[in-house]
Amino acid sequence: MKKSFLFLILLAFTTQAIWAQESWSLNRCIEHARTHSIDIQRGQNGLANAQLTEMQSKLAFLPTANINGGYYWNFGLTIDPITNTRQPGSRQTLSTTVSGNWNLLSGGRNLYQLQQARMTRVAALYQLEDVKNNTFLNIASAYLQIIVNMQLEEVAQGQLNTSLLSLERTQLLFDNGAISKDNYLQSVAQTKNDEGNLISARNAVLISKLQLYQLLQLDDNFEDFTIEMPEVNLNLLSLQDYGRTDLKEEAILKQPSVRAAEANLQSAEYGIQLANAARHPSLFFLAQLNSNYVQGLPHFTDYVELTTYTLVQDPTTGNILQLPQTVNVPDPNSQIKYTIGHQLADNWNQFIGFGFQVPLFNGGQTHAAVQRAKIQENNAALDKQASELTVRQTIERALVDAKNSLALYNAANSSSAAAKLALNNAQLNFDQGVISAFDLGLSKNQFLAAKSQEIQTKFDYLFKVKVLEFYLFNQITL
Repeated sequence: MKKSFLFLILLAFTTQAIWAQESWSLNRCIEHARTHSIDIQRGQNGLANAQLTEMQSKLAFLPTANINGGYYWNFGLTIDPITNTRQPGSRQTLSTTVSGNWNLLSGGRNLYQLQQARMTRVAALYQLEDVKNNTFLNIASAYLQIIVNMQLEEVAQGQLNTSLLSLERTQLLFDNGAISKDNYLQSVAQTKNDEGNLISARNAVLISKLQLYQLLQLDDNFEDFTIEMPEVNLNLLSLQDYGRTDLKEEAILKQPSVRAAEANLQSAEYGIQLANAARHPSLFFLAQLNSNYVQGLPHFTDYVELTTYTLVQDPTTGNILQLPQTVNVPDPNSQIKYTIGHQLADNWNQFIGFGFQVPLFNGGQTHAAVQRAKIQENNAALDKQASELTVRQTIERALVDAKNSLALYNAANSSSAAAKLALNNAQLNFDQGVISAFDLGLSKNQFLAAKSQEIQTKFDYLFKVKVLEFYLFNQITL
């Protein structure tokens, strides 16, 4: 039982260690940034805010309704809100109102506002996509830089291994008196120089990994952070047909930055119509219910007949006559408490109606708003033109950069091959005692420089092609 328990613990730690050391592919880095990048999250918040604005614009077509009320303490001479008579003394009153307003006609203001909000939401969507594209390109660049530095580290390690082997042979020859001390010390110096190059190469790998690690905003153990080394076959890369005009124009129209600029332009055009809507009359429907309560107001459930007599003089005889008059008066015995609920129910007042407003003059505010909207529309058109121009120039520059990188890689590849042959020949001459360790070190340094240039131009060409493909086809893979 104890052995099984220990086995489970060992298995858990082994699984955790394997998971912690899992390599990161470029696709995994991109997917992680898609959900963790602060810039992308800000873009998502901007899109959510635009969606709320659009929803609010849709609800603007519905009527508005409000409930107002208040409870008041009145002192001294007050006006009874029910009888509209002056009443002395203090009393408490309650008033409540339910009102509604429905905008029926406003020159299309609600419609233009909705259309503008919809295009603003579309622009926010494409702006988010543009932020994602920039983030993914930065990740791909950092990822490839790690690969370049790892390749350079391998070259530096190989050079050091060769130098160590040469040093062993030089040590043996020096101990046997076959070479001078100067040749031996030159071999030692070359080995130390190669050790320094390896340390610099490892430090470059560490720094480039840290840059990608921080770009991904990881909080795991940095020592366990590794990336996958993809297989790179430059023979599969081709720039054929990438310079076609129709392909470039289609790619320009698909770019999120261009689409966002187009949506902003349409939003600005609706903004002009929205500003012009203020010149037109508006028609609205009104409805209101209100009621009141007065503390201490008497309420009677029954009435009695009361006969009163009015003295008048007969114009014919001059006699005084008593004319009876019967009126209904509240029965004092039927008085009950007049509650708030009963008063509010009995005192309801309703009205409905239509209102309109015709704008005549408002100090030039509408005219200024229209002119500002036109200026904004002009700026949006310029932004769209600038965005298209920027993307076109970026694609054209990416194509030229890719072609130049290919030419540089071919030259560096030939130079590296020649330097390798020269190094092999120098090593053979050194083994035969024809040249000194200093001359061999020069050949090694020349090969190291040529090989480093080959690696850098190789992955620079790869990155330039992938950037070009990203703009043309909106995808990035290794």
